[in-house]
Amino acid sequence: MLASDVLAQDSAGGSNIMFLIMIVGFIALMYFVMIRPQKKRQKEQQTMQSNVAPGARVMTIGGLYGTVVDSDDETVTLEASDDNFLVFARQAIAKVVTPAETPEADDESTEAETITEEEATLSDEDLDKLRATDEAPGEGDGEDDKGKHAGNPDRKEY
Repeated sequence: MLASDVLAQDSAGGSNIMFLIMIVGFIALMYFVMIRPQKKRQKEQQTMQSNVAPGARVMTIGGLYGTVVDSDDETVTLEASDDNFLVFARQAIAKVVTPAETPEADDESTEAETITEEEATLSDEDLDKLRATDEAPGEGDGEDDKGKHAGNPDRKEY
């Protein structure tokens, strides 16, 4: 063998190691440029969705703006306009437009108003009032709706 053939084989082995180092470096770069920031944004989104409080003005992923009136672990009830209440999954909240107002420390009253769980949820009487306002005058039993009307008491919740 010639000396030039031996040198060519040694350099080819070195390029294989260099190729592996470049592949590992590329994977590391992709992790720090794409995957890590995405996980950070996802964590911030989950934190924002879990900290939504009644009184906050939010935008859903569908572009609907509303004010949070009630929430639990899985759902959030929004008031889109007067007497229009919509229930969404927490994951449907895209962003908080205006956070819930907190009582100011400069307030003259020293007692903080606390709202119990019972006061924060809609009562049966409130739901009956909402159903009554959904029915148009002159529609006695609502049979024209065939069960599609929001005020139908036989409607199933899924």
